[in-house]
Formats: sequence, structure tokens, C-alpha cells
Amino acid sequence: MVYFLRKFCAGMCCLALIGAFTAVSAAPATIHANAYMQTIYVDGQEAKFSNSEGKTAYLFSCNGVTYMPIQTAAAWLGCTVTVDTASKAAMLLSGVEPSIPGAGSTLPSTEEDYQTLDRYFEQGVDVQLLTDFTVTVDGVPWVFSNGTTTLFPFFVDDTLYVPMRNVGERMGKTVTWIPELQTEPHYQDEFISIDTPATTAQIVEMQNYIKQGMTLYQQANTVGQELLTANTLSNEETAKKLEEIKGLLQQIGQIPTPSYPYLDKYELPDLAINTSVFSTFDYYCARLRSGEATFQSLKSGNLDRAVTTLLSGRLATLNDAQHGLDCLVASAE
Repeated sequence: MVYFLRKFCAGMCCLALIGAFTAVSAAPATIHANAYMQTIYVDGQEAKFSNSEGKTAYLFSCNGVTYMPIQTAAAWLGCTVTVDTASKAAMLLSGVEPSIPGAGSTLPSTEEDYQTLDRYFEQGVDVQLLTDFTVTVDGVPWVFSNGTTTLFPFFVDDTLYVPMRNVGERMGKTVTWIPELQTEPHYQDEFISIDTPATTAQIVEMQNYIKQGMTLYQQANTVGQELLTANTLSNEETAKKLEEIKGLLQQIGQIPTPSYPYLDKYELPDLAINTSVFSTFDYYCARLRSGEATFQSLKSGNLDRAVTTLLSGRLATLNDAQHGLDCLVASAE
């Protein structure tokens, strides 16, 4: 009898353990998500994101996937959204005008909201993947995937997050991750661009646009190198070279912009109207022509640094634009 009771108790313990393991395996997986702070562009417009309360929300990234609030996803898709945590479902219904919320589209945040955002920025957040949560669009289940693996939404506070790439692709757009350049002069941090697919003609137009800009930059750089390596120049020769560099760089901004807006974010036309970047050159030219300065006095001052900084800055902008276009072309292939 004692033997039987021992066997019975042992069997019940095994069943209990099996049940425990089953419960653990069925529980939602917990992963760590980091706040994704980089800029998101949709057809050239910088996008902003809001949570379930309409306040500013961060994106989150985990395992190489960027997630966005479903409220903003619904706006992009032209849908209303209802999230029912009790039934573990989110329902999107089409029928409203699609919109890309930008600056000023979110409600003011409180000090407590900012503290929460700061915590997410510094520490990220642990989230549970909702493997049993259903998202539908007009009643049809929406299954998220990175192409090879099924992805699952998750909650951060009361806001449901879904994979951004899937949202962009559902809009019929090309989703491109542009990593930061590492080896060349550049300004742009990494960012994500979500765009209406470009035609071959539009790609060629953008490539030619950057090529023209690079040609003008190279001409300006040649003049700049002549100025930097010269041992002596008259005041008028120095002023003319400074004006030639300025004129060539301004011409970059005067190249007709492509019809496709992808390159707008690099603000190359700003070179034609933004006089602040050339103010030092204008100041030097005025002093040279008034006799207040000479080539030698400027060379012993900050002339070389001013020329190098200006040329390097224009090259960085062009490098960023070329890099971004290369990434767009690669993602569309």
C-alpha cells in the first residue's frame, strides 16, 4: 500500500510538473524593446507618433524590427481603430482619409509623461509578445511577418504596437532603412524612409540630380584647393576665388529638383537661398577689397578652416543624398 501511494504521488507530481511546463511554454514570450529615436519619413514628410491617449509616443525596436503605435498606423491606412484587450483583438475599419501626422499633431504631454518617455529612452521596456492577439482590417486577419518569421504585436502601457514595415508595405510603399554613413563626411544619422515606389525614370532623374551636384562640388573643391595651397595671391585674386567657390556651391541649390520627393529631406535647394553659410566668405571679400585684410593675413587667421569647413559640409550633404538614394534603389530591387 505504501508502495502504491509513493507511485501515485510521484505520478501526480510528474503531471503537475508537465502542467507547469505547459503553462510556461504557453505564456507570452517576454522580450526587451529599446526606444527607437531616429527620424521616420513618409513620402518626404517627417512623421510623428501618438499613443492611445493622443500624446507623443516613442517607437520601439527589438530583434531588428521597429514597432509603431497602432493609432498612427490606422491614420496612415485611413482607418479607425478599436482595441479590445478583453477579447484580445484590435479592429481597423477603413473609410476615413489617410493622414500622416506631423509636427503639432499630438496632444501636449505632462511632466509625468515626459518622465515616462525619459525612462523608456534610458532603459527601454520589457514587453510580452501577444501570440494570441488578433488584428483585423475590415474583418480580415492581419498577420505580421518580416518575410521569414511571424511577428507579434505588444503593449507598452495601454498602447498596442505593430511592426512598422508591415504597415508601410500595406500602404503599398517601399520601406527603406538608411544606416548612418561610417567612412565619409556626412551629417545624417540613420533613419527610415517610407515612400511611394519610384519609377525607373524617377530613379534616373534623382541620380542625374546628384551627379550634377557632385560635378559642381568638384569644381568648387578644385578652386578651394588652389586657394589652400597658394603661397601668395593678390587681394582681388583671393576675393574672386572665394566668390567662385560660393557661386559654384550655390548652383547646386539651383539645379531643378526631381519630381519624386525622396531627396527633399536633404534640402539641397537651400544652398541657393541660405546666405548664412557664405557669410564668412562675404566678410572676407569685403575686407580684401577695402584693403583691411590681405591674402597673407587671412591665411594666418581662419581662411583655410573656413574654406575646408564649407567644402566638407557640402560634400557631406551630397554623400548623404547619394547614400540614401543607393539604399532606396537596393530596397526596391
